Amino acid sequence: MSTDTYANLIGVVIEKLIQTHKELQFNYEGLSSILGSHSEEERASVPELITMAELRDGYLELLQSLEKRFPGVK
Repeated sequence: MSTDTYANLIGVVIEKLIQTHKELQFNYEGLSSILGSHSEEERASVPELITMAELRDGYLELLQSLEKRFPGVK
């Protein structure tokens, strides 16, 4: 493979990484919005809201890890 081929591949992977970051951010913000429309008591007692909070927290961890490793992505 030529250097140009590798450069093109790297470009494609970086574009995909940027798109993945946008999708993670979108999902994180959506879950945060839904959770924000419920009381703390509801978020602590409704199983679906508890699951949504866990998913949101997982998205946040993924975003933070991605942004730490590749700061230019955000």
